[in-house]
Amino acid sequence: MWNEKSKALIAGLAAALGIPGLPPDATGGIRLTVGEATDVYLYAGDDDALLIVAPVGPMPRTPEYGLAVYLLRANMFDSDLAPFHIGIDQAGTLVMWGRAPVADFDGPKLAALVDAVAERVEDIRVEVMGEEEPAG
Repeated sequence: MWNEKSKALIAGLAAALGIPGLPPDATGGIRLTVGEATDVYLYAGDDDALLIVAPVGPMPRTPEYGLAVYLLRANMFDSDLAPFHIGIDQAGTLVMWGRAPVADFDGPKLAALVDAVAERVEDIRVEVMGEEEPAG
């Protein structure tokens, strides 16, 4: 449920993006497409944080050792991805996810974080799928 603090932050994000508003969809999330093919979803996590989720792509059925190490290292406490993590949803899609404290952000800062998340997802796609361009 979007509370007043989260709604105000999302209104600030919309203003920073130069659009009139960002209403939640049927799932309760806000979908932003960055570039041509990178989606970043925002959800009201609780009173103090937003949940940010960005699909990377399908998990390879037989990942090589190096890929498994790369993905597991991304979840270590000293990873440069922190406070974000790599996970996998029920459909087998790798996702990058994390929580952003509402109090630490305003609209422009959240817009910059969304861009940084999308950029990192594109980098992870290259590692996971060997793609030079974002997956669609």
